[in-house]
Amino acid sequence: MAGTDTDDDLPDVPMSDTLKQSSADRLKDADAEVDKGGHPPAKSDGFPRREFCSIALGGAIVAVPTVVGLRVALSPLFSGDSGGILARLTTLDSLAVGGPPQAFKVIADKSDAWTTYKDLPLGLVYAQRVAERDVIVFSASCPHAGCAVEYRNEGDRGEHYYCPCHESSFKTDGSLAPDNTQAKRGLDTLEVIEEKLEQGEVWIRFQKFKAGISEKKAV
Repeated sequence: MAGTDTDDDLPDVPMSDTLKQSSADRLKDADAEVDKGGHPPAKSDGFPRREFCSIALGGAIVAVPTVVGLRVALSPLFSGDSGGILARLTTLDSLAVGGPPQAFKVIADKSDAWTTYKDLPLGLVYAQRVAERDVIVFSASCPHAGCAVEYRNEGDRGEHYYCPCHESSFKTDGSLAPDNTQAKRGLDTLEVIEEKLEQGEVWIRFQKFKAGISEKKAV
């Protein structure tokens, strides 16, 4: 372009008269049109509009692969007919018989037809060893709206699970506490794999369940 291509290595592309004008000149022309007729000039199909449309369309094209990619990665994990995913929590010896619940982040590897996802965070659970060979595991996702519940041991209430979002509360066996205010069902239990338990390890079948309903339904 004349005046800017010092190396003369760019092709000369013809410019319209509108683009040759400086920004200040184009603003003066617009003001002149308003002064003549009392109305601003009608929108044209010139450069500003085409540039805006190109930017908007480009943004849409970039966004689509991101959404599709997330769908491919997460759908096999949480679809209702998947049966959940096996995940290791800890060893049996690390849980004391009759001890308080312990929180564990569920992290697992997941492979689909194209990619292996390493150390994918799936959720949070509470595990408690209630007998020598008996471990119960609850999803930490509150069945009311999906917030993470907390294990508490305080005052007259003693041990219980509490949801700070909407003050739902649950007994340590997962059932609704008498002062529960929101949740329509107790905490969702997760399957503990008996074969692994016999080998001294705590594995679960991790699933997510639909919130806000009285029925325990996998999603």
